[in-house]
Amino acid sequence: MLKKINTIMVNIAQTISIIAIFLLALSLFTGVLARYVFLVSIPEIEPIRKFCIMWLVFMGSALAIKDKEHLEIDIFTEYLSDRVAKVRDIIVYVLTFAAVIILLFIGIAAFKAGLTRKELVPIRFLSERPSLTYYYSAFLVGTIFMVYFQVLNLKQFFRKGTKEVNDK
Repeated sequence: MLKKINTIMVNIAQTISIIAIFLLALSLFTGVLARYVFLVSIPEIEPIRKFCIMWLVFMGSALAIKDKEHLEIDIFTEYLSDRVAKVRDIIVYVLTFAAVIILLFIGIAAFKAGLTRKELVPIRFLSERPSLTYYYSAFLVGTIFMVYFQVLNLKQFFRKGTKEVNDK
């Protein structure tokens, strides 16, 4: 059951990242084409770019945590004993988890703030400026994914650690 949930979470994060990078590339290409070929500026593209960048940053960070590529300390690794290296790894996992939990609280606060704030760039085809919730939701959703993947990594790390101790 956990493997199925993990697969779904990874697929969601990857799909969001793929869509965001596609939309970002398309909006950048459209903006450059409009500006330099047709000599027209399209200010409505800017919110799309910001939206895509926010989602790419936070979903990419979640996927990096999943793959254990987000934070690694390998200084003097070859000189450390197995026990000291394990202590170092525990410290890194705990600090990363603490940082992600802090990001979660900030994400919740940002999401709440986004409910009352409006986009600065006027969008011609909308009667009023949209809420910034769609930006700040990336912060919150991405951080939830980060927490999920970090918990899985911690579980795997400690399970692997106890197996190594039992094997010895």
